[in-house]
Amino acid sequence: MTETARSPEELAAYLASLDCVHCGLCIEHCPTYRQLGRESANPRGRVYLMRAVMEERIEPTPDVIEDLDLCLVCRACESACPSGVAFGEVMAQTRDKLKKRGRIRRWMMGALLDRKRLNRTATLMRLWQRSGLRVLRHLLWGRLKHMEAYMPTVPAADTRRPLPPHAPAIGEQRGQVALLEGCVMSVLFQDVNRDTMHLLQTAGYEVFVPQGQECCGALHEHDGDLETAHRQLDRNREAFAVDGLDAIVMNSSGCGAALSSTDMPAPVVDISRFLADHGERLAFSPFTQPVAYDAPCHLHHAQRETTGAQQLLGRVPGLELVPMDLWDHCCGAAGIYNLDQPELSGRILDEKLDALERSGAAVLVTGNPGCLMQWRAGVAERGLAVEVLHLATFLAAQLDS
Repeated sequence: MTETARSPEELAAYLASLDCVHCGLCIEHCPTYRQLGRESANPRGRVYLMRAVMEERIEPTPDVIEDLDLCLVCRACESACPSGVAFGEVMAQTRDKLKKRGRIRRWMMGALLDRKRLNRTATLMRLWQRSGLRVLRHLLWGRLKHMEAYMPTVPAADTRRPLPPHAPAIGEQRGQVALLEGCVMSVLFQDVNRDTMHLLQTAGYEVFVPQGQECCGALHEHDGDLETAHRQLDRNREAFAVDGLDAIVMNSSGCGAALSSTDMPAPVVDISRFLADHGERLAFSPFTQPVAYDAPCHLHHAQRETTGAQQLLGRVPGLELVPMDLWDHCCGAAGIYNLDQPELSGRILDEKLDALERSGAAVLVTGNPGCLMQWRAGVAERGLAVEVLHLATFLAAQLDS
């Protein structure tokens, strides 16, 4: 390690890179290696590149940076690694050190991840989607065309209204939880937030929605901006300092991974695990169509929650949970990866869509907003008769009231 990298975080990342013994057990789990087949496009090769950059044995040339940027940071390599290499930590520190974010990029990230700005952008997108001008979308080009196709149908303004700051338990109260509304979730998937709140209330929990909460910072970390990510985490830590909380419940796996990596005032728990452990009161109506489950990367690999969703789906009478190949592999969304790397993201998704078709599922359940948008865009493009739903949406619709 050279004199140019002295921060405790950089030193920790460097030491973590030394844990890699280059055994290669991670390679077959890496989505980019499956597509590109080269050493620099798998976790082992990337660890070697990052260590060489930190030791200043090589220069961070455009080719090196491209190989690092092609990583989805899905962290499947961490689940496969027998040495326990903290690959996500090493990549975050390396990107933060190497990336020089320009004004346009900073503006884009601010517009995407500030709720008020995103809400205004969503209003403009809704006008575009509902206007006759959308027939001209074939005239769009490059990344702009991809972004338009990827954007889900924007909900009406009244359905994007904030959640109430407090919701009482239904029936006898068992405890208190707080809920993160999120930035993308609150604007494009507020229906999922409402379903999550209703499930928690029905399970007997009083729900708080702290008003000082902000973006979790996960996408800033992905983009190589740890300063902003840490600032967002500090603000959320302060906002969620609510007395008596049993848990901070998440319905976005990327946000859950970000908040669970820091010292929050209460345990950070995904909705799937929380209801699997505390949802005994929930009763569901029968469902007879085949259902497949796709694990969000930052739930399965970062938070190591691998069974909660399946346990909950198993409580729905008559539900057939069909196996799907690659269910624990990345769908290619990976934050804004599908916007930065649309070609490779599409190839990764194609492999997953093939698996979905083979499964014969009529419904695909997942648990992250980026995954929802990625899957819905892919299903629509292929013309598949498959409904893609968030776990909370599916369970709330099946509640036996």
